[in-house]
Amino acid sequence: MMLPIAKSEIDDYTSHPGNIPNFHNFETPQLEPGENSFFSFEIQNRYVENITNVSINAEIYHRADIDESESLEKINSGKRPIIGENCWNYKENDENCSDSLSPDKAGFNIEMIAVNQTIQLKFDINTNDDTIEGTYFVRFSMNYQLNETDRTLQSRGFWDMEQWTNATTNLTDEYPGNINLDSLNVDGIIPDSSFGIKKPIPKWPLYILITLTVVFAGLSVIFYLEEEETYPELNKWLQKMRGKFNQFWLRFKY
Repeated sequence: MMLPIAKSEIDDYTSHPGNIPNFHNFETPQLEPGENSFFSFEIQNRYVENITNVSINAEIYHRADIDESESLEKINSGKRPIIGENCWNYKENDENCSDSLSPDKAGFNIEMIAVNQTIQLKFDINTNDDTIEGTYFVRFSMNYQLNETDRTLQSRGFWDMEQWTNATTNLTDEYPGNINLDSLNVDGIIPDSSFGIKKPIPKWPLYILITLTVVFAGLSVIFYLEEEETYPELNKWLQKMRGKFNQFWLRFKY
């Protein structure tokens, strides 16, 4: 009689948002086309048991900007960002590195993450001059064993809007995190992330604007002092400058 209750308690504990492995400390690059950089994050085991046979995938799956939004599959392969080497390590230990699973996916295989232990993961993102600008979204999946039971976590990017709406509306309090995990066929939800590729805005218009602001501010002060007639020498200098300007203008005109 107690077996179904025990199973329910174990599932609630395993899938609770405060217990599932914690994805945190994201460092997401902002690149110019042609630049390369690392995308990194950490995962902490918050269960009171070790998790084993851990497999983690990070996949670039979507791009968006102000004008449009599109899946990565619709972008020409020569204009996409590419994932190269993947590395992970137990915190403060040596790194374990390997090549990526594919140009848009990084994979990490870890034998065990102990109780309250944190691992650090990173993968490099390579671009070229033709890489399309925009915000690129990254989704994550994590598979592991807890108490000899296989568990699967996925991020929001694995479901379309209809699936996500069905799983998050008209729910009772019994669902962990107010999400129907059964309809999504997972044991928990982990975060999506993103990185950006964009050419920098030219700075010369800003420099011109600052210069003009300083010039006009200085002229306003000079003309104010002239009207007040506080500095006679300033008035003489201004009259002299006006005369020279008028001479120059007449020569230019005729």
